[in-house]
Parts: sequence; structure tokens; C-alpha cells
Amino acid sequence: MSMEWTARQVEPGEACFSALKELKEQGYNVLVDMTAIDWSALGRGPKADASDPMKRAAPAERATLVHPIASAQGEEYGAPKMPPESSPRREAFFAPRPARFELVYRLARIDPACGDDKGRAEVRTFVSGAQPELRSAAGLWPVADWLEREVYDMFGLRFVDRPDIKRLLLYEEFVGHPLRKDYPITGRQPLIGPADGQRPESPTFNVIRPTIKYD
Repeated sequence: MSMEWTARQVEPGEACFSALKELKEQGYNVLVDMTAIDWSALGRGPKADASDPMKRAAPAERATLVHPIASAQGEEYGAPKMPPESSPRREAFFAPRPARFELVYRLARIDPACGDDKGRAEVRTFVSGAQPELRSAAGLWPVADWLEREVYDMFGLRFVDRPDIKRLLLYEEFVGHPLRKDYPITGRQPLIGPADGQRPESPTFNVIRPTIKYD
């Protein structure tokens, strides 16, 4: 079963928000997913950062292409695969990006009466800088609250109208953003929990509790 699919790349900031608002007005009533990509290590081999073994580098041969999400009404779901050498899609994948971070929004137009999937849309935008900032989409789709917190938590991308955004998956004392390519693999984080780690009513990651065995 065929499905309407639209995709566009827009400028960050107000241009991106305007594109999202336009799609919402066109009936894209579900924000399916929102994520980010750090392209800073694209095409670099494992020895690209030999001077700093703490940094990750993605070998080119391991890179994969991101395919459009499939419809739950008939389109096949398939694992992304790297196109053959010298193919236009492969060259496009390794083409330089305009900025380090790419933010991806995936939307669906769901018929509220019967639940039919009427089409999907994807919006992509690039952001850069030491502390990249975008405009929040939570006013269009409330679920963006959680997704933006995850993007901030994992990639460090901030939203100008959410100055006090909180981490979602990691604790507030966590230092750094683990899905950035320069996050140190062997880095260690501060422990959390009571300083003495002895109060039984207060769980802590500082203490190894005895395993309970059941008969």
C-alpha cells in the first residue's frame, strides 16, 4: 500500500518552526519522533584521533543510510544498508554537512475517526555552535516536551524558549552528553545517592546490595 511521504530540509530557528507549524495546520497531528545526529566524525577512520584515544571516530565502512520510516499499513520495514561504491546515494551520504548537528522531526497525519495513516512527513535542520539552540515544538505537539528533553540530554541541544530544560534519561549531576561523538568512552561520572550510603530507606548506586535468593 502506497503512502504519501514528504521530506524537506529547512533553516534552523524561526524557519524550522514555521515549517513545523505549517505541517501541523495541514493535518500532521502526531509527532512520531524527534532526534539528532552528530556528523562530526563522518568518514573518519579509527585512527583519525590518534592523539586523543578518548574520542570516538566512526569508520566510513560502518556508516549506514537512514531510510524513511515505513507505514504500519503495508510498507515493508527494512534494515538500513550502505549503497554500493560510487553510487549517488553513497556520495550524498558522505557529502559535507552544513553544520555539526542535524535535528530530525518525523510527523504523521492520523485520521482521528478511524486511526488510518494518511501520510508521513520529515523535517530536517542543521545547527552548530558550542551551545546550539532551537525553538521548541512543544506548543505544537505536547509530546515534544519529552523528546526535546531527550535531545538535550543526549546531544546537548538547547531550546531558546525552554531555558530550564531538565535531563530525561540521565541524572542532573551527569557531566556531558553521551551521544556526542567527542564524549569520552572511558569517562566516569559522579556517583549519586547519600554520602554515607548506609541508610536502608534511601536507595543508592554507591553501595552493592546483597542479592536476594528465592527458594
